[in-house]
Amino acid sequence: MAEARTTTLLGLAIGASVAVLPVLLLVLFSVGVLRPLDPITHAASYRDRHVSVRLVAALKTFEQAVVRRDRVNVGPPSALLLLDGVPQCRSAWDGHESLLERVRGLLSRTGVAPPSAAQRLAARLSDLDDELLRFSKGSGRRVSDAVGFDSARWFAAVGAALQRPIDAPEYPGRKFTVQCADIITAAAMLARSDGRMLGALSWRGTEVERVLSRWRPEQFVEISSRQIARSNPWRGLPGCIFMGNSAPDAPAPVPAYFVSGSRPAESLLCARPQMYAASENDKDVAAPTAIAGAATADLAVDDERWKVPPSLDIMLQPLSTLRLPSGSLYRLYTDASTAIDETPTAYRYGPNRIDVAGSPTDVGFSIDLTIDPSVQELAQKTAACYTGRQDVCRALGITRIEDAGGPLGHRMLEQAVVRMAAVAIIDVASGRIEALAGALTPCARHEYDGPHRAAGCDKRLPYVPRYRPDALLNPAVFYDAMPASVIKPIMAEAFLTDPEVGARWLASERASMRNPGTPSLESLRGQLMRSMSGRFLDRMFCADQGFVRCERPWRIEAMAAAFGWNGGCTTPRDDCGRRDLLFGRAVDAGADSGGVAPLATLVPYGRLLVEPLGGRMDAPFHLRSPLALDAAKVRTCAAGPDGQRFSNDDWEKCGGGAVVDIVAEGWGQGQARASALGVAGMLASLAAAANGQTATRSPHLVEGLHGVASKGSNALELAVSRFGMAEAEPSRLQHDVAEVILSGLSYSHRAGTARLACEQLFDARTCRDMDWIAGKTGTPTFPNDERSLDELWRLCGQGAAKTRAEQASCGPLRPYKWYVAAYRTQRGDPRWTKVIGVLTERNWLRESGRIHGAGDHGPNPAAEIAMQIAGRHAGFLGGAAP
Repeated sequence: MAEARTTTLLGLAIGASVAVLPVLLLVLFSVGVLRPLDPITHAASYRDRHVSVRLVAALKTFEQAVVRRDRVNVGPPSALLLLDGVPQCRSAWDGHESLLERVRGLLSRTGVAPPSAAQRLAARLSDLDDELLRFSKGSGRRVSDAVGFDSARWFAAVGAALQRPIDAPEYPGRKFTVQCADIITAAAMLARSDGRMLGALSWRGTEVERVLSRWRPEQFVEISSRQIARSNPWRGLPGCIFMGNSAPDAPAPVPAYFVSGSRPAESLLCARPQMYAASENDKDVAAPTAIAGAATADLAVDDERWKVPPSLDIMLQPLSTLRLPSGSLYRLYTDASTAIDETPTAYRYGPNRIDVAGSPTDVGFSIDLTIDPSVQELAQKTAACYTGRQDVCRALGITRIEDAGGPLGHRMLEQAVVRMAAVAIIDVASGRIEALAGALTPCARHEYDGPHRAAGCDKRLPYVPRYRPDALLNPAVFYDAMPASVIKPIMAEAFLTDPEVGARWLASERASMRNPGTPSLESLRGQLMRSMSGRFLDRMFCADQGFVRCERPWRIEAMAAAFGWNGGCTTPRDDCGRRDLLFGRAVDAGADSGGVAPLATLVPYGRLLVEPLGGRMDAPFHLRSPLALDAAKVRTCAAGPDGQRFSNDDWEKCGGGAVVDIVAEGWGQGQARASALGVAGMLASLAAAANGQTATRSPHLVEGLHGVASKGSNALELAVSRFGMAEAEPSRLQHDVAEVILSGLSYSHRAGTARLACEQLFDARTCRDMDWIAGKTGTPTFPNDERSLDELWRLCGQGAAKTRAEQASCGPLRPYKWYVAAYRTQRGDPRWTKVIGVLTERNWLRESGRIHGAGDHGPNPAAEIAMQIAGRHAGFLGGAAP
C-alpha cells in the first residue's frame, strides 16, 4: 500500500513538473534577457531626457579602443581572447552550458545550444570593426583617417570601467557600477543597423578646437549621454516661438507667425488665442501662421521658411530650460512644491497650463522674437541670390551692371558673386535684431562638411576641407573676421573727443559740413569716406604733436567699449569680445540678484586692441595695457620705406615689437575680430547718438517670454535675473560727433570706397544724389589677392610651401569684404532708422582664376548686398519692399 502510494505521489510530481515547465521556461528566458534595473532610468518624471549611467560608461570604453587603423595592435578578438582579456566577465560570457543554455538547446530544432555570450560579442566586435572601416573610408566620412578597433586598448578600458564606481549628478551620494551585461548591450548598440549610430557620434576632425581640447591626444571619438537619451513624451508641450509683433508700431497686437515643431499638437497649440493674445480684446485678431522650421539652402522660392533665421534652434537653446515643461527653470518657477527660498530670485510664476482635450496640460513659456519676418525673408533671399541661387535672383529682380544682363556672377565659380554672405539688421531706436541671414555656396558648404571636396568643386582652392559644424551655422552670428576699416567710426569718435585736439577738429569738421560738395582729403570726413588708413594711423599715433606722449591708442581701446565691443576683456577670458545674442547683455554682466548665472547665447561681437595672455595664441584674451610708445620707432613707421610722409601706403612696412602690433590693430587687423552682428551693433550705437537718443538698448533677439494668457498677467517676470532684456544704458557717444562721422560715411557711395558697388545697382548720378544711406567698407588682409588659382595649386596643392610667406598663402585666411551702413526707411525723416552689417567671402573668376575685387579694387560685394537689401527695404530700389 505504501509502495503504491509512493508511486502515485511520484507520478503526480512528475506530472506537475511537466505542467509547470512552460512557465519555468518563460521565467528562465525572461531572466536570460533582462539585466538588473538601472536606477538612473527611473529619474523623476520631470526629467526631459532619460539616460542609463551604466550604459553610457560602457559605451565610453570604446573611445579608447577606436584608433587609426595603421596603429591597431590587436584587432577584433575571438571568443577565447575575450574571456582572457576581460576575466571579470568569464562566468557571464563563457561557453559552458548553463541550465538556461541547455534548455534553449533542447528546444531548438538542432538540439544545439545557441552561441555563448562571448561568441556573440566577438561577432559584434568584428562587425563593428568592418563598419568602422566603411564609415571612415566612405565619401561622406566624418573622420580624416581610417580607424579600426583595438582589442588590447578596449580590454584595459573595460577592466577599469568594471572596477570604477560611477557618480551620477542626479543622485548625489549614490554610485553605480558597470556590469558585464552593459558591455554586451553597448557593443550591440554600436554594431546594429550597419553601424548607423557611428554617424551620430563626435569624431576628431568633426569638432571645433574648444571641444577637442578636453580629449586625449590619441582619442578619435567621443560618446556622450545624448546619443542614448530618450525623451519624456508625457511631461507637457513646449512653449511657442512667435515673430512679427515686437515693433512698437506693429500693425497688429498679436504675432504674424510662429515657428512650429514636428508634433501636430504643437502647431495646434500655438494657433490658440491663449498662447499669443495678451488680452481678451486681442482674441478676435487673425491667428498667427505656422512656419515649419528655419531657412535651409534648398528652399523653394515661395517657401515661408525664408522668414525664419537659419540655426534658430541653436540660438535659442539656452531658453529650452523655460520653453520645455521638463526644464529645470520651468519647474522652479511653476511647481507648487517649490519653496521660495530655493531660488535666489524669490519669484514663482505658478502653474502654466492649458486645456488640451479636456485635460489641463503643462505648457512651456513662449518666446517673442524681435525678427521682422519680411525683412528676414528679404535678407535671406538676397544672401542666397549672391551665393548662386539664380532662381531667387530672378524672383527678386536682382541685377548687376557687371553681369551685363547675364546670370548674377556668371563669370565666377558656381555662378556665385560670393562664396559666403552674412547679414545682420538692427532697428536703431529699440536695438531689436530684425534679421540674421546667412548663406554659403554648395562648394563652400562642402569644405566644412567633410574631409573631401565634392565633385565639381574647384580643387585648386587653397583650403583643406574638414568637417566643422560651427562653420555650417548661421554666419551672421557664428562667424567673425578681422574688421579692417569698419573700425574707423570708433577711431573717429576717439579723435573728435580727444581732450587735446578733439574740440578743434570737431569745430573744423562741423564748419566744413555747412559747405556743399565732397569733403577734402585733409578733413576727417574726407579720410573716412575714402578709407585713408595711413592718415587715420597718423592721427592715432599723434602725428600732430610729433608722435610723443601719445595716448590715443588707449582712448580708442576705451571707445570700443562705448560702442559695445571688448565685453569681458578687462581680465583674461576665453569669451573676450563676445556678447549675449538673446537679451543683449555683456558677457561679464552680473546677475541682478543672488549671483544667479543669466541665460545667454554668447556669440562673437567685437574686440579691438586686445592681446592673448602671455603671447600664446591659444590663451585667453584681454585688453592691452597702456604703455609708452617709442616715438622714434613710431616716427620711422609713419615715414614709410621712402622716408616721405603722407602717401596712402604709409605704415605698411612698420616693424618694432609692440609698435607694429598696435599698428596692426589700427588697421583693424592683428587680434581684432568682429561679426556681422557686432559691426551692425557698433554703427547702431553711432546712429542712435546722431538721432539724439540719450539711451540705447544693446542688440537683442528676444523681446520677452510669456505664459498662457488666460492666467491674467501673462508676462514672465523680467526681474528674474536668469533672463530678461538688458536695461537701456545712457549713450556714451556725443551727438554732434556722431553727426560728423555719419556725414563722412554718407559720401562713401558717392565718391568713396563704396562708389563702385553703388554703381553696380544704380547709375552714377543716382549714387551721387543718395542721402538715405551712410556706410563704411572694409577689406581684411588676404595674401593671395595677386595670385591665380593655378599658382596656388602649384604652391599649396602638393604641400610644397616652404617659406613663412608661402605657408601663410596656404593658410586659413579667406578673402573677406565688409560693409556696414545706417539707412533711412521713412522719406522726409532725417533720423537713421536701421543699420545693416554684411560680411562676405569673395569668389574667384572662372576664366582667369583670380580673386574678384582684389584688395580695394573693383566692386565690394558686401556693399552691394547691403544696398540691395536697404534699397528694397526703404523703397528706393525695384522689387517688393517690406
